[in-house]
Amino acid sequence: MRILFTFLLLILLFSCTTQVTTIKHDQDIALGDEKGYLLLGIQTNRDLKDIYISGPQNIRLTSDDIKEGTNFLLADLDAGIYTITRVYIDRNLPYNLENKDYWTFEVKPGQISYIGHLEIAQRGFLMIQVHVELVNRSSEAVEFLEEKYPNILANRSIVYGGPGNDHFFEHLASKGEE
Repeated sequence: MRILFTFLLLILLFSCTTQVTTIKHDQDIALGDEKGYLLLGIQTNRDLKDIYISGPQNIRLTSDDIKEGTNFLLADLDAGIYTITRVYIDRNLPYNLENKDYWTFEVKPGQISYIGHLEIAQRGFLMIQVHVELVNRSSEAVEFLEEKYPNILANRSIVYGGPGNDHFFEHLASKGEE
C-alpha cells in the first residue's frame, strides 16, 4: 500500500511540473516584482534526462538543456525559495539529493540569481557511482553573462544564491561604481 501511495504521490508531483524554456536571446524582459532570473551552470560527463526543482513554480529542466559538457542555463522564474530535488541521469536512474538545505536557493525579484555549477559525474559500468555537487564559480558566471547576455547584465544586478556565502558580485559592483 505504501508503494502505491508513493507512486501516486510522485505522479501528482511531476504532473504539476512546468518545463522551463531557457532564454536564448539577449533581450531583457519586464520581470516586475514577482519574477527574477535564475542562472545555473551545469558540468556533466554525460547527457542528463531531467532535473526537478520545487518551489513557487515546480520546474523541470530537460535533456534539451542539460547536455554533456559545460553550459549555463538562464531562465526567468517566479521569485522565491527553490530546492533542487532530483536529478535523472537517464530514465531509470534517479539520483535523490540529500541535505535539502544545501540544494535550496532563492530567486530574487528583478535580479539575476546565480546559484552555482551543478557538477554531475558518473563513473563505472556495472557498479555505477554518481557524484553530484553544487560548486561556486562566480567569475565564470560573470564571463558567461558578459559574453552571451550583455544587455540583460547591463540592466540587472547579479547575486549569489548558492550554498555558503560569496561577496564576489558585491565586490564587482562596488568596483564598477568607482
